[in-house]
Amino acid sequence: MKKGWRIVGSIVLILVLLGAVCVGVGFMTGGDVEDIAYTLNARYNLSGIWDAYSQWAVTVVHNIVSGLHLG
Repeated sequence: MKKGWRIVGSIVLILVLLGAVCVGVGFMTGGDVEDIAYTLNARYNLSGIWDAYSQWAVTVVHNIVSGLHLG
């Protein structure tokens, strides 16, 4: 089992390094974090998803708190 985790760790490390190289090349070729965020938001509506999950979390916490009959 220890050998299996070592293989998984090696694969994850290689993927992280590959991602870092890709981000570095992106910055060297003129990439901008704001442009990436704008593109992702335009394609996947990340701000809408964030708002929906935030509203869901507020509702869950409210229901939990209202279920606790304090006092």
